[in-house]
Amino acid sequence: MASFEFLAITLTGLGLTASIVYYATILRNANRNRELQIFMDIFKSISTEENQRTWAELLNAEFTDYEDYMKKYDSGVNPEHYGKRGSIWWNYNAIGFLLKKGHIRVDDVYDLIGTQAVLLWGVWGDMIHKVRENQGISSYFTGFEHLVEEIDKYRKEHLVTT
Repeated sequence: MASFEFLAITLTGLGLTASIVYYATILRNANRNRELQIFMDIFKSISTEENQRTWAELLNAEFTDYEDYMKKYDSGVNPEHYGKRGSIWWNYNAIGFLLKKGHIRVDDVYDLIGTQAVLLWGVWGDMIHKVRENQGISSYFTGFEHLVEEIDKYRKEHLVTT
């Protein structure tokens, strides 16, 4: 009788363990699929022909300092350019926040957008910092900045530069 009880307890334990492992595997796969779907939705919007032209225009923007930037590109002076900046910056900002919250992985981000955000930050990062400082908006595009920092860190840790 004792061996039957032992066998029953052992089988119950094994069944419970198998169920937990199965559920954990399903949950992990569902989370990974959710991560990829979130990122692909954003990627679709930034990979359009129009957004690529806008990205190139933003990359080639010319200004000497904050005052020059405000004269040429402030939303009150140039709402069209403001809209173009926003369409790109807000996407990068969202990607940065998703990355920070662990909803997507930096290797996926790098594989799909490479250094586009880093290059754009190189042109506009100082102005974003100035807007934060001058307008008292400490959270202004911090997701975008986080994205750039994480991509830079990933590149340094995983890619060989020659």
